[in-house]
Amino acid sequence: LLVTAVGVLLCGGLLSAVLRSQRPELAVCLSLLAGALVVGMLLRQLSPLVTALRRMTVLGGVGENHLGVVLRGAGICLVTQLAADTCRDAGDTALAGKAELTGRMLLLLLAVPLYEEILSLVTGVMAG
Repeated sequence: LLVTAVGVLLCGGLLSAVLRSQRPELAVCLSLLAGALVVGMLLRQLSPLVTALRRMTVLGGVGENHLGVVLRGAGICLVTQLAADTCRDAGDTALAGKAELTGRMLLLLLAVPLYEEILSLVTGVMAG
């Protein structure tokens, strides 16, 4: 997987660099395609990881919803990074910053139920 991913990324990067001077819009598309191919290859390999995390969640007595929060958070991070990098490749750093801000805000929103649960536990311990 590593060799294939690096090969796809190197080929995409080199072809993108060659195209960038004459057809910048195609260079961005090619770069995005190479990145999407590698992300797709990686996502297919995540099944054993998710299975292991589920097993550890059950063994640790942690709620299944906590694992869901972690996985959604990781997804938000990956999509945000891909969007920001694509915007930077297209030369639009302002949009890249907005993509990163959006990801940060979504992570904060995702964490609100966890913060509420922690606050509830703390107040329960203090009261009891």
